[in-house]
Amino acid sequence: MSKAQEQHSRELEERNRVMDAEEGLSASPVTGMPVEETPETMEAAYEAEEARPEPMFMFMEPVLAALVFFSMIGVLVRVYLTDLFTYRKQPIYALIWAQMIGCLVMGACMRLKGVLIHYSPALNVGITTGLCGSITTFSSWQLAVYEEFFNTNKGDHTRFKNFLGGISVLASTMACAIGALRFGQMAGEELRLAYEHYLRSVNTEATPLYRINTMLLGGQLAGRRRGWFGWDKWRFMDRALAVAGVLAVVAAVLVVALARSTRSVSIALLFGPLGTLLRWRLASLNAPHARLKHLTPSILLGLPFGTFAANVLGSATLAVIHILQTGVVVLPSAAACYVLAAVADGFCGCLTTVSTFAAEVSVLNRRRSVLYTAVSVVATQALFILIAGIYFKTATVDYAVC
Repeated sequence: MSKAQEQHSRELEERNRVMDAEEGLSASPVTGMPVEETPETMEAAYEAEEARPEPMFMFMEPVLAALVFFSMIGVLVRVYLTDLFTYRKQPIYALIWAQMIGCLVMGACMRLKGVLIHYSPALNVGITTGLCGSITTFSSWQLAVYEEFFNTNKGDHTRFKNFLGGISVLASTMACAIGALRFGQMAGEELRLAYEHYLRSVNTEATPLYRINTMLLGGQLAGRRRGWFGWDKWRFMDRALAVAGVLAVVAAVLVVALARSTRSVSIALLFGPLGTLLRWRLASLNAPHARLKHLTPSILLGLPFGTFAANVLGSATLAVIHILQTGVVVLPSAAACYVLAAVADGFCGCLTTVSTFAAEVSVLNRRRSVLYTAVSVVATQALFILIAGIYFKTATVDYAVC
């Protein structure tokens, strides 16, 4: 193995250890595999976080472009996958398949985080936050739970059956999401080991794969310069993501203008990145400020308030859209129905996420994960009841017009 390959392998192993530490995982002294932090070590982890040096900043343009590009792909996967599994007498509600696939990819990326960042930090952010976060959606899941609890489809059964229906949608999605995440982590670990074996097997710089790998790793991983003047220092993957993001927006605009049959989906592609970017910015709330940390109860330390805020905000927005789609306030036109569907599928679908939610639940300790799950579900269901439930109790129209 050449010196460059040995250096690459050492950097990858160190980056994997750092990524596991950032996810709340540590290495077992027996197996070397990541294990969950215990409640007794949480406070020490926060103190160690304060002492860590400031990380390098990524070029922002590739990150933004990656979020736009992968969020559009996520919207397409979710919409068409849901349509594929929607049919008469379907055994389970169709959205669960998108939730499972998004969590499966997220689980794999949690184990491949070091590899992805080694090629481009923007690629890691794009796939995890952009793609997985947009394939899965917390707001539509909670809307389905609300519709079962209150029997909005006017099914001929008792209130107890309504309760069972809501619990079924809630529990099945949670179980499938966590299961898919775990399976993805196992698959990602195998892929990471295969990649490390590949690095050790490449012994000569004349190998075509070695030259391709060198081309992908060319340029800088990070830099503090802002603006497009650093284009010549970007890595190949960063340039590709920047071009893909611009082309994706142009393509979506052209489809909106030219293809009427797919206008609702194409408009959703334009709203989707807005929700993804907002969720990405709200993620900064996941790390508590050092001054507020001492004022926060110990059980709340480590809870991802940014993801919680995104899921609650997106669910509240979807509840309002659910009202507007019935035509109670204003009888919507065809264009208004396109926009409402686009905001629901695009903005709300991308602002809220199940994949990140499931990943956070799996990393938190038992008490915090139960608290985080319960508060997230209760808060969103309360918003649906306050916004949509009470409104439809006093409205004269309770069926969808769009």
